[in-house]
Amino acid sequence: MRLIGQVPRSQLLLLIGLMLAASATEGVGLFLLVPLLEILGGEAGTHPLVRGLTGWLTDIGIPVSVAGLLTLFVALIALRSAIQYGREQATARIQSRLIDSYRTRSYAALLGVEWHWLANSRRSDHASLLLSNVDRIGTGLTFGIGLVTSLVTMVAYLLVALALSPLMTLIAIVSGVLVFVLLASQRRRALALGVGKNKAQRAIFANVQESLGGLKIAKILGSEQRHLDRFAADTTLLREQQFAFLTSMARSRALFQIGGAVLLALYLYAGLTWWRVPTPELLTVVLLFARLVPMLLAMQQNIHQWAHAMPALFEVETLLAECAGAAEPAVDDDSTTPMPLTRSIEISHVSYDWQGRHRPAVDDVSLSIPARTTVAVMGPSGSGKSSIADLLMGLLVPDSGTISVDGTAIAGAARMRWRRSVAYVPQDVYLFHDSIRANLLWGLASADDAALTDALRRAAAEFVFDLPLGLETMVGDGGMRLSGGERQRLALARALLKQPSLLILDEATSALDSRTEAAIQKTLRKARTGRTTLVVAHRLSTVADADQILVLKAGRIVERGAHHELVARQGGEYAALWRKQTRGAKVGLPG
Repeated sequence: MRLIGQVPRSQLLLLIGLMLAASATEGVGLFLLVPLLEILGGEAGTHPLVRGLTGWLTDIGIPVSVAGLLTLFVALIALRSAIQYGREQATARIQSRLIDSYRTRSYAALLGVEWHWLANSRRSDHASLLLSNVDRIGTGLTFGIGLVTSLVTMVAYLLVALALSPLMTLIAIVSGVLVFVLLASQRRRALALGVGKNKAQRAIFANVQESLGGLKIAKILGSEQRHLDRFAADTTLLREQQFAFLTSMARSRALFQIGGAVLLALYLYAGLTWWRVPTPELLTVVLLFARLVPMLLAMQQNIHQWAHAMPALFEVETLLAECAGAAEPAVDDDSTTPMPLTRSIEISHVSYDWQGRHRPAVDDVSLSIPARTTVAVMGPSGSGKSSIADLLMGLLVPDSGTISVDGTAIAGAARMRWRRSVAYVPQDVYLFHDSIRANLLWGLASADDAALTDALRRAAAEFVFDLPLGLETMVGDGGMRLSGGERQRLALARALLKQPSLLILDEATSALDSRTEAAIQKTLRKARTGRTTLVVAHRLSTVADADQILVLKAGRIVERGAHHELVARQGGEYAALWRKQTRGAKVGLPG
């Protein structure tokens, strides 16, 4: 019913009208066979409805003759064909509309869900749902409409059959229902196979995404065959599910055809020997039943296909419900306007716990970040650096405590507005398979060449100007055609293009050599003017000039202060790290 509810009423009424018109022309056309057979057999019309039909035809000027009846019959077939054409067009439009609606709604739901929900799910599952499951819903809808069409046409057939021979028709209805009941197990099997196909498709999507994403490592490790074996195993599982469904379809079709042939033979024998039905009427009824058997078979197959597609619909509806439960606050009219930062960002007793972790990622952290200052965050892996960055960006909502900007709590719609004021440069930069210009314009769609050039210079990305195609250079899938340092400099340029109130650099210079890092640090110091910056890093060279340095451990701030204050602190981790650096040891916190 939810599917039908998404179809515009006008389109739905048009489709229903076309179905009824097609079945009406089919029924009248078959009814005309009785007088035609009577004329050919030299018999007089005996059935009251047949006499009434022939009388009505005479009244409207259509001769009750072979030529007249055949002409009317052909005209009805032509009309029915035109109606069927319109019905198929209406069905295609409804199917396309529903597929596009489900795909767009699912994608919009994923884009609008909270980050913590996305972080706990697998991207390949969402890709499988968007690309495969939604298409299966469309396929199932096609068979569902086909089921309704067959049902409406079958009703027209049965009405004609009831008018000619009520007893035979009632017996046929009872036997047809019996056959459907006997095949119920096949339909349940189709539903179970649909669930299995969903699992197999998710597995193969995950395999492809992970294998292609790690192809470079696979080549270095020489594990190409392992990836191929996994892919072959998942493909085999998918094919087994598909073959099992085809086998189930073929089995039900064979049973239906055999049962239909037996019943048709019994109807003909009973009509001739027991009920003494007149030959023209009997032949017409037998013809009707002969048409009904494949129609019932088509209905069974349509139900089979629909049951097989139902798990895909269940998964999509489940995703939409889960996304609705974990959706971000609604975007209001002001959410697209950046939020200014003129005084400070205040973090008060903030804690956050990732699901499944033994301890909080951020544990009762309080911090004040004055506007237009730089704060550096250091600590071993898992100390909570990235979680603090995500909280400051508005991606995560604290489990307890508050974050405010110039006195405004970053919660609800304000959190969405604040996010428009933040730019983020991650350690693992992702670029789209497009030109450098197109990738930069994701930072500011309205930027002109002068703004792009300025951003590239501020990010020490002048290498772009030396490329033969300059801004039109294609970067490859994920920026594969560029070095790691070049990718990070483009990401810096993209972030600076946004002119953010808060700039977050998450290991943004980790892939650069010392000379390039020094150049970027110089440009970043200039870029910090009039802007608040959070730097997440391991290297002291990246954080030494920060106004405030935080050292994290197990989600808590264990040290804070300026570089000179922390270096002078006896027994401090930052001081120990500084001593290692001055001795030429590798820079990096222990842990």
